[in-house]
Amino acid sequence: MTTDLRTSCPSGHARSLTRARWGALLLLAVGCQGRACRCGDQQERDTDAGRPAVARSTQSDRWDMPPWSGPEDQPASAALTSERPRPPAAPLDAFTMIDPTELRHRLWTEPPPPFYIPPTPERVAAFEALMRGLLATPTPEPEALGDLAWAAGYEVHAWYVSGQRLLALVEPRTHQTGGGAYLVRVEADATAARPVILQAPHAFHDLGTERIALALALRGSGWPRALFVNTVHRYLDTDGERRERDAAPADPCHNPDHLFSVATAAALDVLPRAEVVQIHGFSEDDDPLGPAAVVSAGDRVAATARTREVADRLRGALGIDVALFPEDRTRLGATSNAQGRLVRARGGAARFVHLELSHELRRRIQRDARALASLADALRPDLRDPEESLSLTPPARPL
Repeated sequence: MTTDLRTSCPSGHARSLTRARWGALLLLAVGCQGRACRCGDQQERDTDAGRPAVARSTQSDRWDMPPWSGPEDQPASAALTSERPRPPAAPLDAFTMIDPTELRHRLWTEPPPPFYIPPTPERVAAFEALMRGLLATPTPEPEALGDLAWAAGYEVHAWYVSGQRLLALVEPRTHQTGGGAYLVRVEADATAARPVILQAPHAFHDLGTERIALALALRGSGWPRALFVNTVHRYLDTDGERRERDAAPADPCHNPDHLFSVATAAALDVLPRAEVVQIHGFSEDDDPLGPAAVVSAGDRVAATARTREVADRLRGALGIDVALFPEDRTRLGATSNAQGRLVRARGGAARFVHLELSHELRRRIQRDARALASLADALRPDLRDPEESLSLTPPARPL
């Protein structure tokens, strides 16, 4: 049955309102034709800026995302085989300009995820393929990764920040599991002899390390190739409580099944000569007269030419006391670090540099641009390829 608008409104005033509403809807429909409608993006920006958003749904911002909100939800295999339609592909030049402050809010949301959810095997498989695709040469267009991201429970964003074009993998705000966030520089030289994967795996615990790592990543010059960060406290448990213990499930450095480790392994598959650099922090309370920094390759047997080089550069550039593990120190050597073990298992082509910074040094680097620049120079890899090990090692080298 067809409804006659003339008889459905009892007064001329009501008919005028009805025509106005229909006209507004038609204008809106015409305005969104032939271009990407940014209404949802504006709503998100308004929320981030502290302004009230209009009629935000309680469901996911991405209607087609699989529900990763809890272990009782549908299994990841359903996401891999779902017949639900994907959203339309993004335009090729889809980079959105945001500033570093907004980038921080996108990587580390407030409030953070309330608990950690371990990934299912199906999600791990999809995420591994997604990370390989993200680091492929040439860098793919964002829409080319849409299906894999959907299956892995991630969104792909294309951002232009401080002159850098970045592809980002972040979990949807309403479906966060603590799986980490991942940035890849588009302009980086993917054929570089020694691409760097910079990592800050202990945000919320080693305070300031995530800001330092992000500042290093935004300095430009094609270095580092990528930045990996965690997105929940390392001791957050699956029930939402914090429990300080070894092998905590949300700790990327001590849970080999964490998506952070999956991402690192996939990166080493694509970039077998990569250098994985981790930024950590420690408190001076236990050792107030100790060094300001500790540099390690995660190997309890010997230092490497690379870690010795970084330690020397830090001493000269920052004028600080730097300990080289294991020669100068028996603590903070990262010998059980999951990513360090992945690198050493590759047989020497890749490198691992684990950097511990004191609280005071972290404060200095965040306040002093020259100190940040000195840290960047110290960590920038030498294009030479020195001998990796500085001493003979036993046949069965411990991981």
